[in-house]
Amino acid sequence: MAIRRAASMGTEGSTWQHAGYSGCGNVEGLLGSSTDRPAIIAGNAQGVFQEVEQVESMLSGCLIFAVNDVGMFLPRVNHWVSLHADFLPRWMDVRSQHHLSVPVRLHSCEAKPAIDYAWEGLSPLFALSGYFAMQIAWLMGCRPIILCGCPGSPAPRFFEAHPRHTSATHMRGFGYGGGLTSQDAGIQRQLQTEMNRLPNFKASLRSMSGWTRELFGGLV
Repeated sequence: MAIRRAASMGTEGSTWQHAGYSGCGNVEGLLGSSTDRPAIIAGNAQGVFQEVEQVESMLSGCLIFAVNDVGMFLPRVNHWVSLHADFLPRWMDVRSQHHLSVPVRLHSCEAKPAIDYAWEGLSPLFALSGYFAMQIAWLMGCRPIILCGCPGSPAPRFFEAHPRHTSATHMRGFGYGGGLTSQDAGIQRQLQTEMNRLPNFKASLRSMSGWTRELFGGLV
């Protein structure tokens, strides 16, 4: 998995700059649109549903940003985010079959027919959909931003009984930035670099579990 943009990349060709980032696409109306509203980033790790419930019991008025396939099953979703734009319409169909509420907007990093907001040219762009959702919440002005099911360390996905095999050479060992693969190392390095570059962004973040909780602190 490639790190899509480096922090050193410039703003050439961008149509907007905000909160330490730049890009283009049809997103300018979202920038700063949810100032100081709490946000939940609902990732794919086991425990995500319980963690979302816990945060909602503590904070009112949270915007929920679903990440990838977990959005098919969350009771409530405001924004649905994925770097894999082609999968979002299929996941939406499954959600509809479960008679769950329709998410307000679909977000990705490229313009596709089903995508409501395309964060094209976002620079730098995180390499994981969960961290990408975190960027969107930050750019929309959400505070605090709480990671649920985004441990940044090896964990079973919400539909798995056991973590994927861990190996320094096997892609199935990928651990969301905390595993042994070269992809993991690059993702964790990118996140730490960004947090050092934007300390206010880091200060807005909390996590309910894993390595990201160690990095950002918990909600309580």
